[in-house]
Amino acid sequence: MNRSLFDFAPSEWIPFKDKAVLEYCRNIKREEMDITNENGYSVRVVPHPSSAVTCELFDWIYRSDVEDKKTVIVFPNSWKNIYTAAVEMCNRFNISGRNIHAFCMDEYADEDGNVAPITWGRSLGGHFMNEFYLRFREDLRPPLKQMHYYTNENLHCYSDMIAEEGGGGADLIVSATGWVGHTAFIDPCTKKFSADTLEEFLEIKAGLVDNHRLTIIQNSGGKSALWHTPSYSVSIGPWDVIHARDHLERHDLQSTGGYSAWERMISRLQLYGPVCKEVPASIFQLTKGTIYVSEEMARPIGPLDGIAL
Repeated sequence: MNRSLFDFAPSEWIPFKDKAVLEYCRNIKREEMDITNENGYSVRVVPHPSSAVTCELFDWIYRSDVEDKKTVIVFPNSWKNIYTAAVEMCNRFNISGRNIHAFCMDEYADEDGNVAPITWGRSLGGHFMNEFYLRFREDLRPPLKQMHYYTNENLHCYSDMIAEEGGGGADLIVSATGWVGHTAFIDPCTKKFSADTLEEFLEIKAGLVDNHRLTIIQNSGGKSALWHTPSYSVSIGPWDVIHARDHLERHDLQSTGGYSAWERMISRLQLYGPVCKEVPASIFQLTKGTIYVSEEMARPIGPLDGIAL
């Protein structure tokens, strides 16, 4: 059998299936990856994206202190090493977080729309509070009222809370991209983020999400049983991404213990593919921001007809 003649269509549950675009993104060379578009959207390949994001986050906190400027940041969960390192620098150099107003970008929920409490062991908001807020030296810690996470009471007005606190939107969104091409839990092919056009999609605010199957698998992390991984969440929406004034991302997931072809592929599809609902994080291309990509994530994706990832 001639393997080169064997062709097939991607599974229907895969959100983005345009093989011509996928092949184009797969073949982008390392030297072509550093770009800045007309919106100020920059991709930078660096040895250690997490270190770059840590330094950038510290700089945001530093400037909020020395300039005495209210700063609204939407945070992902959970980034223990980044948060603890940034806060440790604040503690060491006496940088106050008093002007930081934080919003957790997502949280788990049940099928009835009940938000997981931060006291639950796997709560994303709970991890953020432990890894960021409580790591500050007490005299440098932001007021507790400036730390925001999802509850049953604020679920349906969360985007409005961010906009009100930030004068129309957050100053900064910090994020990364998941296997399905989401940021936060803005999953494609879901009821929550269903829209006829990209324009309608960009208007969707925070709410309850019926997560895509790839998100559920990724969230299990190989360490939790699939049945014990919530299939619903609450999340910011595309509206929040578009209305934020700056964006900061890292692409160095290693969710499978190594940089799989799929992780490298979804990164390239977000960064260089079309802006579309099927790859929600692609809307970052419409915004100002910096995406740090690791050299390992940027390495070529080999032949697709072999077994190697």
